[in-house]
Amino acid sequence: MMHSVRWLSVAQASKVLGQLVSVVVLSRLLPPSAYGVMALAGVMLTFASLLRDLGTGAAIIQRKNLSPVLADTVFWLNVAMGLGLGLILAAAAYPISLFFREPELFPVMLLMSLGFPLGAVTAVHQAWMERHARFRELAILDVFTQVGGLCLSIGCALAGWGVYAFVVPSLFTIGVSSTWLWFKSGFKPGRQWSREEFRSLWGFSGSLTAFNFINYFARNADSMIIGRMLGAGPLGQYGMAYKLMLFPVQHMSWVVGRALLPRLSGIQDDLPAVREVYFKVLGGIALLSMPIMVGLWSLRDPFVAVVLSAKWAIVAPLLGWLAPVGIMQSLMSTIGSTLTSQGRTAALFQLGIFNTATVLAGFFLGAQYGVVGVAAGYFVANSVNFVVTVVCMGRWLQATPGPLWRQMKAPVVSSVVMALVLYGAGIGFEHIVLPLKLQLGMLIAVGAAVYLGVLGLAFGLSPQSLLRTLKGKS
Repeated sequence: MMHSVRWLSVAQASKVLGQLVSVVVLSRLLPPSAYGVMALAGVMLTFASLLRDLGTGAAIIQRKNLSPVLADTVFWLNVAMGLGLGLILAAAAYPISLFFREPELFPVMLLMSLGFPLGAVTAVHQAWMERHARFRELAILDVFTQVGGLCLSIGCALAGWGVYAFVVPSLFTIGVSSTWLWFKSGFKPGRQWSREEFRSLWGFSGSLTAFNFINYFARNADSMIIGRMLGAGPLGQYGMAYKLMLFPVQHMSWVVGRALLPRLSGIQDDLPAVREVYFKVLGGIALLSMPIMVGLWSLRDPFVAVVLSAKWAIVAPLLGWLAPVGIMQSLMSTIGSTLTSQGRTAALFQLGIFNTATVLAGFFLGAQYGVVGVAAGYFVANSVNFVVTVVCMGRWLQATPGPLWRQMKAPVVSSVVMALVLYGAGIGFEHIVLPLKLQLGMLIAVGAAVYLGVLGLAFGLSPQSLLRTLKGKS
């Protein structure tokens, strides 16, 4: 697993760097409305993506014995779903643009629908490579498409293409990835189709897909509510804060989660071993995600002023609510892989129903107070869900709080001390006349020094331990 994590970390490092550059550069070249239009398109595209895969990729990875007939059945199912969904999205593009009162959404969705047939054709090819832990090759592909897409995005923005600075790189990434996977994965689809294998998939993939649908509404209802009630501009501003919040969830946690499923699937009958790996993974995620999100929360005002610009000022109060959500979601992001490896997709679905109901209630109540109210409702709902999820996972894995706290206490205590020091340092800087960029840089340095200092002095963890975690060795 650690070898896989190291290569996935390389790919994600390129994505982190690319997104940071994208945030800094594109936020100055594009208006919030462009981000809002793409966020609305993303709501529809994400929903269609769930239908296209139906959880079959995870089934291919999780199966102890994968037959050629099953692989072929999954391939042809994905191809049919990809073609059908591409046509449905194209046909629905205009009515959807009318519903959200956003004319520019129509051509954007038409273009993005082209990616579904391409992506569906090679969904099994990617799952095949992940099953065989060929993450080095996948990492190289990710780095290439990330760099190429970033260059295209900046070029389109400079040319004045607006929202298409997001569309063109997306199509480039899908096209290049699909072509590469088809020729390099080693999977050669046959013409077989088995009703029996399809039925056997449904018991596993059916519950997993249902959970993914439930989770979809929990993660996208805010965009739908804001887009419909407030428009593309406020949605773009909310989306920027949400993107910053998702950094640890989409990157560090995604790296571990992607390698975790095949690893835990291999030891699925040894519950103590599964429990040990799971707790260590949570500790590693917390070690990296907590200081980032706590630091972002503490420095949200100077960060937005320096990194973004005045037109994004509302992002700072949004981050006040969303940064803590980033910590909770990064820790909960491994639940799907863990329960899927145990074949407990029905339990995952039940947990998803509760979490989604809570989040939807938070969104609808918060929407009465504007975009910041939506973020506040999201925070309250995630706090409730986090507690419930921790309790449920403890029961399902037959775990006690002690081993988990031993993994979590170092990052928790170190992050709290860092936040207190940054609060005091921020008050001190109010009485000193310094350029804001210099203040932000000094505060970041102080925060990093305090966090690493507490880790080392109180818990005996050196900076090298963080580097080992980043490389997947810890």
